[in-house]
This record gives sequence, structure tokens and C-alpha cells, in this order.
Amino acid sequence: MDRLPPEYDAIHRDDALETAIGKRLVDIDSGRYRTNVASVLRKFAAWARDQHGITGFKDIDDDLCRQYARELARADDRDDISPETARRYFAYVRSFLTWAVYEGLIPTNPAKTNHAQDPLPTDETETDQQYWTVRDREAICATATVRVDEAGEHDDVDREAAYRDQALVFLLAYSGARSAELVAVSDDEERNGLRWRHVDLDAGTMQVFGKNRTRESAPILDDALRPLRRWKQLREPDEDEAVFPRLDNAAKPLHPTPSITTQSARNILADLCEQSGYDFEEPLKPHGARRGLGREIYRENPQLAQDVLRHKSIETTHEGYAQEAAKRTRDEANDIIN
Repeated sequence: MDRLPPEYDAIHRDDALETAIGKRLVDIDSGRYRTNVASVLRKFAAWARDQHGITGFKDIDDDLCRQYARELARADDRDDISPETARRYFAYVRSFLTWAVYEGLIPTNPAKTNHAQDPLPTDETETDQQYWTVRDREAICATATVRVDEAGEHDDVDREAAYRDQALVFLLAYSGARSAELVAVSDDEERNGLRWRHVDLDAGTMQVFGKNRTRESAPILDDALRPLRRWKQLREPDEDEAVFPRLDNAAKPLHPTPSITTQSARNILADLCEQSGYDFEEPLKPHGARRGLGREIYRENPQLAQDVLRHKSIETTHEGYAQEAAKRTRDEANDIIN
């Protein structure tokens, strides 16, 4: 059997999916395209294997492909991929399954159905995605702070909720963390929310469950530390308690108290935007905080932006801020020419 060059070999998996991926990659002529396809297919295979126990083609149906499409569609809050990239990744898998049909491995392509493809994000360019501006960040933080002040003056304002929401807003605004690294994801047991044992307020750092499903060190910028300290002092939590717990009555019998979810974080921001004295063009979304902070830092120092956002390569950072990169290139070129 033909073998790929060593740089394209995957860690050996003794299953039909890995064997088929190897054969498929041999048929791809372009080196760069082959590298991109290899990465996506092996991540798909790992996801199917680890999350669904699938090692061959017989259990790959349109329901599984729909779940994969839905996973890609969550990129807005969980990953650093644009809707366009999500659709491209799905297309790689769809093409792989078409190849499997030609090879006689499956009768039809389950990724080609409308049912499978419906959850994919719509046609949206990077420039259409939300970025918190400096004004947005300052306004939403100010609004959350007003609610804390009101909680000290009025009995009808939930004091714990006000302090928790303020801490969440400031941490989103001044850390570059994804919301799925701070709060729970309802269909992912491992993403159960940041715990106090993961937070070092003295060092200004935290250990988040990152995009690649491993613990990563993330910064907490100074502006977020005071709200977090005040919230912790008010709550007096156990180390195993969620930093952003549910505060409804149904959660109280459970220990440790479960975290709010990514949808709850969206709702909190939407409520604050509605209550704010500032006019927002649209309700702020959690991932817009990460994008906005990254863009602000990128303008001054792309390498620092990579570190804050925890991108594996500077190319990922450049891709995420293509327009800013082009402006920076123009300015530097103008400095040389003029």
C-alpha cells in the first residue's frame, strides 16, 4: 500500500477510519491542501471516536453529521474559527465521505442531506462578526457596576446575582477567554465551568479548559481582578465551587453548585445591554469581548495578542485580524517609502 511522507503520518489508530483517511490522503496531489485535509479529517475521526465510539463507516449517518455540523456552528463561543472556516471543515468531511462512496465503503453520503447541513453557520464574513469596541467594553462594565451599586441601595435587586454578573462581564472583557472556558456548556460534561481552585487572584492568572480540551494558563488583566475579589469575598466559596454559579432555588441542594451556561452568559449580557443607559448597536455577545480585546492588542503588538488569545501560531492571529494586519502592513510600508 502507498504510504504518505512522514510529515503526514498520524498517530497510528487501528481502525477503519484511520485506514481510510490514509488512503484518501494518498489520492490528494496538493501538499498544502493535503495537510489541511489531514488535520480536519483526523480531528473529525477523533471526535467521532472519543465522543461517539465510532471507528468505522457503518455508524456514520446523517444524524452524526448533523451533530458535527452543530459542533462547528458553536465556533462563535467555543472556537477561533469563522463561519466560513466551519463550512470549509464540513466540506472536507463531506468530500471524504463522497470518496468513501466511490470506494464502495458506504452506499450514500450522509453529509449531503439538508438534515445534516442545516446547523452550519450562515454565510457570514469575518468583518460581520461582533467585536466589542473600547466604548462597548467600558459601557457594559459600567452598566454591570451600576447594578452592583443599586443592589446595595435597593432590596429588590438580587445582590449575589449583581456581583456575579459584574465579575463575569469584567472577566470576559479583560481576559481574552472564551465563554465556554468560564461557564458550563450544557451538552459537554467536561466543560462544567471555571472553579475557584483554577483561579489565582494574586498572580492574576487562571487555568481554563481550553479549545484543545486541555488546561491552559490564561491571564486576568488588572481591571477584572477587583470585581472577582469582591465577588469571592461576598460568596465565600469552596474551592470546588463554580466561579459563576447558578443562583436559582433548584440549584441550592446541589453541591458544588453548578455553573451557569453559555446561553445564560448571553442572556446576562443581553439583559445588561437592555437596561443600560448606553445605546448598543446590537446586544453584546460573549465572544465579541475576546475578539475586541484581541484586536485592540493586535494593533500594538501582534505577538502579545497571540499570547493573550492563546493561539498556537501567529498565523492564526494574523488570519483572525486580517484587516488589521493589512493596515499594519500598509503603515509599515508607507514608513519605508516615505
